[in-house]
Amino acid sequence: MSRAARLSSLLLAAFPVAACASAQDPTVAAVPAAQEAAKTAHFWFASYPDFLVEFDPATDAVARKVKLQNGMSWGVQLLADQKRFAVITDTQRKVEVVDIAKGAVTEVHDFGEADVIVRVRDVTECPGGKQWYVRTERLKKLADRYEFQQGQILLYDLEQKKSVRTLRRMPPILGFSPRISPDGQSWHVFQRDGAILVVDPKTLKETAKIDLATPQFAGQGRISLRRTDLHFGREPQKYRMLCSFTDPVQRNRQSWGYVDIDLVANKVVDMVEWGPGPSGFGMYVSRDGKLAASSNGGWGGERESAIALHDLATGKKVREFREEFRPRQSLSAIAPDGSKVYVGGAGSDFRVYDATTCKLLKVVEFDGEIQGQVFVVDV
Repeated sequence: MSRAARLSSLLLAAFPVAACASAQDPTVAAVPAAQEAAKTAHFWFASYPDFLVEFDPATDAVARKVKLQNGMSWGVQLLADQKRFAVITDTQRKVEVVDIAKGAVTEVHDFGEADVIVRVRDVTECPGGKQWYVRTERLKKLADRYEFQQGQILLYDLEQKKSVRTLRRMPPILGFSPRISPDGQSWHVFQRDGAILVVDPKTLKETAKIDLATPQFAGQGRISLRRTDLHFGREPQKYRMLCSFTDPVQRNRQSWGYVDIDLVANKVVDMVEWGPGPSGFGMYVSRDGKLAASSNGGWGGERESAIALHDLATGKKVREFREEFRPRQSLSAIAPDGSKVYVGGAGSDFRVYDATTCKLLKVVEFDGEIQGQVFVVDV
């Protein structure tokens, strides 16, 4: 139900909380992700011993393997332009940049120092793509031992290939895990109260604030963004974010839905509340924005995991199946068109399931173990 429809029903019926929209409601019949032309997308992931692998989910076959120059991957990040990866290698001393179009390493950035072991823990790209915040750990080599030193955040200039500033911690205004705005020009900082701060990357000053804490209608509970943009960054002037709604009275009750955010006016322009949402850990959304997959179980002595599929036009669970996977194996990806789901981890294979019948289709074996996250990148 759209915000306008919800407000109307509240005024007419004088209910404190509006009912969840049904699947038959014409105001929610459209697919949330703004029906774009179907785009081909491939999976990318690190693989032992020293490769980035491109995998075609249409054929379930490896399309390319990019050999890293300095050994095993210790972490992979898809950069904001979605055309390059930053890969930590050389026992966490270097960061290699892999160009997707060229299928090769095009830059190597070395953070090593004499008499100090430097370990790169993660890389945070700055808006504009010319600088990184690089979080490092440091061990000083002494005559008879190693000594832990204070960790550092390096503001690293990519063109100069050197650190231009050393910090003890990330700038406080950036909070925890900031992200680059879809237009690539600003920081978006997601705060605990639900607000989004817009921060200028040069001055590190707040330039705007998107308020999600103020209720849009009587009886509205707190909104918690899940940070899944159903536009996948393709729309530079708007977000469509999955979110949770908390009942303002019975706070242990939550529903889910999405909010539309205008990034020019910096305000919420619409919200849709579906009803009870998926539980468990991890959610993967098909690239066409029609289907979401989530998993639950498989830990604490429970041998089986449940994988649920939700229709993102209505928010309703449409299918669910249970399967016993090996330890540390879990839901890893969903096909761009939502036709298949992939289970991986702790091994060198994908278990591929049909998203309609929930039957195992095949097991795809790779040359090396899959390491870390599976990225979905438009071709």
